[in-house]
Amino acid sequence: MTQPNEVGTLAAMVSRQSLDLNTYAGFLLNALDGALPKDVVVVQRKTSLFGRSKPDAPILCVTVRLGEQKFVLQRSDPAAAPTASIGHEVGGITLRTEATTLDGWSLRLAHALAELASRNADTAAALQRLTAFEV
Repeated sequence: MTQPNEVGTLAAMVSRQSLDLNTYAGFLLNALDGALPKDVVVVQRKTSLFGRSKPDAPILCVTVRLGEQKFVLQRSDPAAAPTASIGHEVGGITLRTEATTLDGWSLRLAHALAELASRNADTAAALQRLTAFEV
């Protein structure tokens, strides 16, 4: 189970990775692969004029859904800095969305992951491996 001091470590790691959405998306997908259902982390890539996206296209948005919380990092174009928001969803309907700092977003995501880990052994094991070393 993830301990409180590990939440801080996880938050710092997430915060550091979140400045570059391409790195961040890879970080989430690789670090939590197998521990979270496949639809928890959704990545949106830049599309061409005809709406097509290549697998190596720059990432414009990363969404992480944990329970009723929806964590979103997005940018308008690959050169823009990402903005962070956290939404509260019930039944697929967003009831509230708040803009936040990257640090605040990272900390709240880390707490939500730790909460999930307290109820799910696979997630706990993935987070334990993640916080055991520096990424």
